[in-house]
Amino acid sequence: MSKELHIHVRSLEIGDFAFVQNLASKQPNFTVPPAYVLWLMLRVKGSICLIAESSKDGPLAYLVAVPVEGPEKSIFVWQLASQQSPLREKSTLALLTEFRSLLKTLDVRAVMFSSFPNSAAFRAIRRYALRVFSSVPKATNPVAVDVKESEFLLNLGKPTSTAR
Repeated sequence: MSKELHIHVRSLEIGDFAFVQNLASKQPNFTVPPAYVLWLMLRVKGSICLIAESSKDGPLAYLVAVPVEGPEKSIFVWQLASQQSPLREKSTLALLTEFRSLLKTLDVRAVMFSSFPNSAAFRAIRRYALRVFSSVPKATNPVAVDVKESEFLLNLGKPTSTAR
């Protein structure tokens, strides 16, 4: 009898920093985040920095995000990466599904990120955004740090009003 492998998503912890740094070092155009920066991200809003793992294989993917000023209540996803493995898609989807649940709980209305337009990474992000958030990212502005990179906004819908 074959048992399906379960992917668990949890908040990033200090013990995960080496995994994040190692995986970031293998990603094109990623900055390898120093331990201090990761620790600071945990202190700012650690509940939105996530790890996807399996009991058999350990950590498989991570997402590092931070609240930012935006057109509405916004979160900026700084890095999202997953290991090259047969569980890559499953772990990324589990991570993003948990992230979507957290955003609803926090009443976040927009997700921001930067990427190189028309790159393979952007096409993957767009595919996941449509599948998990039922929305397509829209370009907002070029990023001042790199003229080839653009900032994108994923609108999650209208804010819910509790006042009448």
